[in-house]
Amino acid sequence: MNYLSVKHPIIKYRVSILVTIAVITIFMGFQAKKVALDYELAQMLPEKDTAFIEYNHFKSIFGEDAKLILLGFKDDEILKLENFKALQQLSTDIANIRVKEDTNENPESTVLSLGNIHVLTKNDETKTLELQDIFKQIPETQTELDSLLQIAKDQIFYKDLLFKESDDSFVTILTITLRNDLVNSKSRIAFVHEVYELGEKFHNQTGIDVHYSGLPFIRTHVMATVRGELSLFIALAALVLAVILFLFFRSFRVVMISLLIVGISVIWVFGSIALFGYKITILTGLIPPLIIVIGIPNSIFLINKYHQECHKKGNQWKALKQMISKIGWVIFLSNLTTAAGFATFILTSSAILVEFGMIAAINIFGLFFLSITIFPILLSFQKMPSERHLNHLKNKPLKKVIKWLVLSSIKNRRWVYGGAILLVVISGIGISQIKTEGTVVDDIPQDDDVYQDLMFFEEQFNGVLPFEIVIDTKTEDGVFKDGAKALYKMRRLEKVLMRDSLFSPYFSKPVSILDGVRYLYQAHRGGNPKYNQMPAPRYLNQLKKYANQEDGENSAVFNSFVDSTKQVARMTLKMANITTDQIEVIQDSLRVEVNEIFEPEDYRVSFTGTSVVFLKGTYFLIRNLFVSLAIAIVLISLFIASMFKSFRMVFISLIPNLIPLLFTAGIMGYFGIPIKPSTILVFSIAFGISVDDSIHFLAKYKQELKHHKGRIKHSVVWAIKESGVSMIYTSIVLFFGFAIFTASSFGGTVALGLLVSLTLLVAMITNLVLLPALLLSLEKMKRKELKRKRGK
Repeated sequence: MNYLSVKHPIIKYRVSILVTIAVITIFMGFQAKKVALDYELAQMLPEKDTAFIEYNHFKSIFGEDAKLILLGFKDDEILKLENFKALQQLSTDIANIRVKEDTNENPESTVLSLGNIHVLTKNDETKTLELQDIFKQIPETQTELDSLLQIAKDQIFYKDLLFKESDDSFVTILTITLRNDLVNSKSRIAFVHEVYELGEKFHNQTGIDVHYSGLPFIRTHVMATVRGELSLFIALAALVLAVILFLFFRSFRVVMISLLIVGISVIWVFGSIALFGYKITILTGLIPPLIIVIGIPNSIFLINKYHQECHKKGNQWKALKQMISKIGWVIFLSNLTTAAGFATFILTSSAILVEFGMIAAINIFGLFFLSITIFPILLSFQKMPSERHLNHLKNKPLKKVIKWLVLSSIKNRRWVYGGAILLVVISGIGISQIKTEGTVVDDIPQDDDVYQDLMFFEEQFNGVLPFEIVIDTKTEDGVFKDGAKALYKMRRLEKVLMRDSLFSPYFSKPVSILDGVRYLYQAHRGGNPKYNQMPAPRYLNQLKKYANQEDGENSAVFNSFVDSTKQVARMTLKMANITTDQIEVIQDSLRVEVNEIFEPEDYRVSFTGTSVVFLKGTYFLIRNLFVSLAIAIVLISLFIASMFKSFRMVFISLIPNLIPLLFTAGIMGYFGIPIKPSTILVFSIAFGISVDDSIHFLAKYKQELKHHKGRIKHSVVWAIKESGVSMIYTSIVLFFGFAIFTASSFGGTVALGLLVSLTLLVAMITNLVLLPALLLSLEKMKRKELKRKRGK
């Protein structure tokens, strides 16, 4: 018998299929070269969401809010002459950084530090206010520097914004404001790297520690980590799973074919990302290693069936045909349910989840196609497996485990049910303790330098994360009309933010048009620091003409915080990295204060900025992820119902897969792991994969049910014997496959790896112990129903 006599088309047309796969892979490989990292903030909210619309409207008026890079210094030594000169040189060097070709005339950033600040002075001859450099020339002596520093400290405008002074310390920061077009571009990466190198050069020269922060810096660090971890996870997944496969089957041939299949799948993943016009995000970056982890179980079920048939019949071609026909349908159903779990993300309105779900679902189907074609085709070119390769079928420890599983299902069902109920109760107690919260900088480990520097800025200046209050006066020139009533209301709000204990610990000093007005008034009154205050209304018209000077330099503060029509003003704050629950409480309390100060019929006050969008996005994602999980359960239930034409079977098959989810949620509650976007993914992914075991078992059970003429007990026993080994093997593979994600630098990815591994381990036990017990109880129920009918 040869391959031509095997009627199955996969074997009959094996050369044509391999050529087709090769052509597709070459095409996908060319497309994969176009894949790029996503340098923009993840869009968690749908475009029609009001918070997203408000944020985009704010950016259209004032530009990007998350464009500050901050360098912090806490050391009195920075006020020494040589160190101060080094600070000035650092400011100059950063201002001269060029990473884009079109920035020779337009600088990529604006740099502000203690070494290059200005003083606003009144020119009595021209009747104008002028900005002048405090440090026009580099000081030559310490005495000269100290004199100029005192002038700088008298500029109250910069106090608590650029420097802080106390009896025991002096803290100053260097702020880098990026050009709007640089914030979300690839060039930002090179810019941030140059800033870091210059900062480290300053540190080596002076011995003064430099702390780096700001969202552009944090995002660059995150994306660099994502890029590095993408390669790490692919390599780890391939290595770990190859070792496990070899230990199971003692065959390099099986290992190499399996790695070839998942390797081609990874190429297809990157190619499909490029074809759809998507980019690599923190989520899509997980798909390649996920495909490897999900793909290996396909190989295990195929090779186990192939070896079983070879051992039984001693005919390679019949074994191949049986493998394709019997296991092909089973892995199609299991891959279908897994794809369905990911595809439910497409039904959300979040772009980042839609992309993740689309690419994952499509490539899982691609993975099935590759598994069911390449594996049997390449085996068909090989010799019949030797006795050494079939020895794993005689694994005595595994046979004992299978025997114990059979006995547990038949004789110890009460203990099985009791254990399941106890597990649910314990899980329920844990679930009652679970919290829903997250932070903007959530998954960076606390011992990471970036996180430590973030804490430095929180300690010194209450945070770095943007929070914007936008005041719309509803009329043109409304900011200055009616005696500048809006400005005095803003001053009341400013006092609340700085003095109320609910807000002041979490917000930095507010920056707004008020600071510009006070600074102008101080300059108008001769520069005396005591006049850095809101003037009486009669002075405001005089100050307004200074703000509108044609040269534009002196009006920069006004233009940054009031729109061109003078109708809309902004108040900018920097917020600590607090949880979504805290942000929500602060917002609600702040709304009450705002409504008392600004009459809603005359003013429209909104809160926006990256922090607010993150809050809304987090709740939106969590809500949608729960919905997608519910949809996944419904879809998979329909698949199972279509297999058995019985909703009772749906109920029986869902219980062993819902209990592991409850157990994992309980663990999260006990160990204080909150529900957030990165951890809620666990449930959808784990359910979509864990139900594969049920599909494999039930498919085999259905085959045995037909073979044993409807006798449930015999069918269950043989289903355990036939599919139990493969289920154990695949569960071990999945456990260690997801465990590789614990090597991540992101807390959310580590939690994903640990929790999915734990869920799948519990799912293996419930599917091999509880599911058979439930099926046997079904037989008992049917017998009682039959007796009841006969009795009637």
